[in-house]
Amino acid sequence: MKWVIIIWGVLFLAGCQSKPEGFVIKGEFQGAPENDWVYLMNEGQTVYYDSVQLKKGRFEFEGKVDYPELRCIAYFRDPSQRIYGWDKIMVLPIYMENSNIRISLPFAELPSKSEKKVPGNLRVEGSYSHDLYVKYNERVTPFVVKYDSLFDAYRRAFYYKKGTEDDVFCCVRGMDAMRDSVFAVGVEFIQRNQESPVALYVAKNLRVRAYDREKAKEVVGFLPENIKASPMGQRAMKVLLEQPLYVGDMLPDFDVLNVDLQTVKLSTLLKKGHYTLVELWASWCGPCRADIPHLKETYQRYHEKGFEMVSISIDDDMEAWQKAVKEEGMPWTQICGANGNGYKKECMKLFGVNGVPSCVLIDKEGRVISTNARGGWLNEKLATLFKE
Repeated sequence: MKWVIIIWGVLFLAGCQSKPEGFVIKGEFQGAPENDWVYLMNEGQTVYYDSVQLKKGRFEFEGKVDYPELRCIAYFRDPSQRIYGWDKIMVLPIYMENSNIRISLPFAELPSKSEKKVPGNLRVEGSYSHDLYVKYNERVTPFVVKYDSLFDAYRRAFYYKKGTEDDVFCCVRGMDAMRDSVFAVGVEFIQRNQESPVALYVAKNLRVRAYDREKAKEVVGFLPENIKASPMGQRAMKVLLEQPLYVGDMLPDFDVLNVDLQTVKLSTLLKKGHYTLVELWASWCGPCRADIPHLKETYQRYHEKGFEMVSISIDDDMEAWQKAVKEEGMPWTQICGANGNGYKKECMKLFGVNGVPSCVLIDKEGRVISTNARGGWLNEKLATLFKE
């Protein structure tokens, strides 16, 4: 009996010691170049946690996460190009947790940053969170791939004029349907996996801004209080509930400068009873300038029916802005954000965007009806509103 107790005690201690305090990733990319580097990075590939050289295709990372999270193993075909050239940036998303994780994949199948499908020969063992993440991806990937295909068709029809307006509208409606499908799958996943950290990841990445605040609150309502109270849960709640502008919100009011550099309120320039596109742009923004001919066509087509436009520049150089306004000859209201500089201007913060061009479409009372009102989306929306 004494020996049984001793053996049980040894096994118990061994069991306790085998439970890792952190994670250990042991991976193999069969056929990888010898001594090339692989990196452990955050989801957005902006933070480097660790790096190691490949030895006979094998690599190993050790560390610890406070909470299971998505990270990436990255390999750069051209180390000098670590931001651009997505086809040369190879990224393998792995959902990390403090466990022993094994990864196996032929090097030739390592996916580029632009690819959406998971390699068929990828093997990841030891992370329950990753298994759940894979199941979610399997559900949404077909919709994402279809969206990308529709976007390619949209670009050909709209930007390259290789299609009719009906073709453009068909693509836009199809892409919106794919977006709604991804949203629906995400909500269902959250309901089924409320206690999982992957549910927080899914919730944080839902495009709630394209819907309304009530929809965001509905998503939050599916999550348990203890999950919402965690540090990662708090970050997810901020993303879900604290967006500056959702569909259904009233357009915020703030100070702007008119072309004579006089400070006025945005609200004084909006016409009640008109649908209005409010655009953020800059004189130095190539895509903004390239889109002006299309905006002119849209304005001319719908202005007499009750459509207005207001362009808000985020320029800091007033002379450059005034020069661009004169050169482009835009027949609608031109103003500039009065407070802040560049991307940190107040208007950018209030619109909840971090780049230009960005547009919102408001209804006759000043309420947001679209946070993605550009190009074919704008024309499709106006055609519906004006019953064309």
